[in-house]
Amino acid sequence: MPNWLWFLTVIPALGFLVFVHELGHFLTALRMGIKVEEFGFGYPPRMATLFHWKGVPVTLNWLPLGGFVRMAGEEGNFDTEGSLAAAPPWKKIPVMAAGAFMNLIAAIAIFAIVGMVGQPDEVGPLTIQKVDPDSPAAEAGLRPGDVILTLQGKAIDSRRTLQEQLEPLLGQPVTLGIERQETQNGGSLQRAKDFTVTPRTRDALGPNEGPLGITIEVPADKVEAVRYADRQNPLEAVLYGISHTFTIFFQMLAGLGVLLGSLLGLSETQIQGGVAGPVGIGRLTGEVARTGGLMKYLELTALISVNLALFNLLPIPALDGSRIVFALVEWVRRGKRVPPEKEAMVHAIGMIALLGLMLLVTFSDVRNIFLGRSPFGD
Repeated sequence: MPNWLWFLTVIPALGFLVFVHELGHFLTALRMGIKVEEFGFGYPPRMATLFHWKGVPVTLNWLPLGGFVRMAGEEGNFDTEGSLAAAPPWKKIPVMAAGAFMNLIAAIAIFAIVGMVGQPDEVGPLTIQKVDPDSPAAEAGLRPGDVILTLQGKAIDSRRTLQEQLEPLLGQPVTLGIERQETQNGGSLQRAKDFTVTPRTRDALGPNEGPLGITIEVPADKVEAVRYADRQNPLEAVLYGISHTFTIFFQMLAGLGVLLGSLLGLSETQIQGGVAGPVGIGRLTGEVARTGGLMKYLELTALISVNLALFNLLPIPALDGSRIVFALVEWVRRGKRVPPEKEAMVHAIGMIALLGLMLLVTFSDVRNIFLGRSPFGD
């Protein structure tokens, strides 16, 4: 399949996550007695009405990008009986938070599935894709395109084999047997060479650094077999899913704190990399699906789901988080709400700002493609 077609793998991932998010709003709204006028698979224009459930038309729409829920009062008639705007805060808050909650549940479920299936380990020629500057591998003379054959004379046939054999040798000089393609007399030939490398110890590693400072993979067209390791029973897998999901959630939250502190001049920590928009996420998803297989694709989908949950809970106008803030203000003021027209205007301004930001990020994504940069601009 052409590489550009892998970009399309983002559609089922994002479509599923948006659908799950809206399903959370839908089910909670029904539970809270909020009048729902439509729940749709995909986005309009409408293709067909599939059925009615609890008096709500469930529709199928032409754009397969998730789903939506339309509640009473969204057309401007805020005081309509049963509308979300007319509901008390204790009903509004669960409805608004339910989308993010469902994204976290989806992430837990996906990570649990990955845990039960096990981590895939591709067997084949382990090829160096990238060598970090000033890394042990760079100092030893390793290059992209080199194939790792042996470590201390023992055969290496997968990433996991390399990791397991390298772990007890961290901080010590080791010998890597490398196969390198060279040009001689106008022809190409393979040469086997030994390189001495001293892998970094764990406490000497910085963020996103490995002991050798290399990015490795078995090329997709040279995978000989796939082994699955670290399989968990269902209970272990669910506990892993919960733990991993909330670890990622709080890591992202901490990262946002660092970013905010940096922007306000309260922190000297520099943020590495950039922000990816829809096009960048599509590139990343396609690359993971192409080179990492189904399990890595599922893991990335779960990661995006956690990201969506956190993003939607931010108190930014037009997002669920800001609507929760307005409901909390109403609660503190003992039922005296901000006039719905003013709240709607705040959300409209926020939506315009978010759309403008999305356009800028999309422009950056496209620019990165033409400049040959990663989805994050590095």
